[in-house]
Amino acid sequence: MYKQMRQYGAMILGTFMIALCFTLFLIPNEIASGGLPGASLVISSVFEVKTSIVLWIISIGILLGSRLFLSWGVVVKSVIGSLLVPFFVNITYNVTPLTSDPLLAAIYGGLGIGVGLGIILRSQGNIGGFTLIAIILHKYKQVKPSTTILVLDSIVIVSAGMIYSPEKALYALLGIFLMRKTMDFIMQTKASKMAYIISSVEYENTIKDAVLYELDRGLTKISGQGGYSKNERVIMMTVLHPTKASQLKAMIQSIDPSAFIIFCDATEVVGEGFTEAVQRSRQPRTQNQLATQQS
Repeated sequence: MYKQMRQYGAMILGTFMIALCFTLFLIPNEIASGGLPGASLVISSVFEVKTSIVLWIISIGILLGSRLFLSWGVVVKSVIGSLLVPFFVNITYNVTPLTSDPLLAAIYGGLGIGVGLGIILRSQGNIGGFTLIAIILHKYKQVKPSTTILVLDSIVIVSAGMIYSPEKALYALLGIFLMRKTMDFIMQTKASKMAYIISSVEYENTIKDAVLYELDRGLTKISGQGGYSKNERVIMMTVLHPTKASQLKAMIQSIDPSAFIIFCDATEVVGEGFTEAVQRSRQPRTQNQLATQQS
């Protein structure tokens, strides 16, 4: 109960910070720094409708539409964030902006939203919107979620540049950059996480499918044997983004409450899906590189 209350409290705090930065900095300075709030700002400018109303309509529409393609479990996890952001935007809409300087607005708006998103992700939550669209396309078209979000954010920024000015689009890019860096700092993403999952053979396929398709991660299976029981055990190793670590832990425990999960910091990961190391010699690369994908 205490854990759930803490998670809900973090969700409320994170969504409030996102909404407040949106109304204090981004809306009054016409900076559409990606995401569903940014898209709502662009659309509201085109149709001359209040931004909070557009955000409400699109958020609820995506939630209802995603139910046609996703399970209740996935949709329910997005309900709180999807509804709280437009709610807080609506109640803070008339708050006096802190600055009319678009550069300062992009900087502080990006920093504040990054902190809010970091808090939400640490509580295993999300704010729906583009995330749900990315999940749907990944499920049915095998498109990487990161690719979908990148394309949608790019469309928002280009549209903002056409409607407002190219300069405003550049400010939006700065805001997104700061948001990502701040979120990474909150989530401590300077190192990846390596997870060893030790479970019974009967749960092998269920855990494998969950890691491959729900987390969009690769994994390596290793055969093992219990030192005391002598029973056959399966060991699965995967490398993932730190923001996914808590989700992996909750997912494995729901499948096999007796499973052992060991997390280690991976300070450098080289291979497909991760940052490629700069080659400083003419020697060919080794073939034994980790080939997991980073979402």
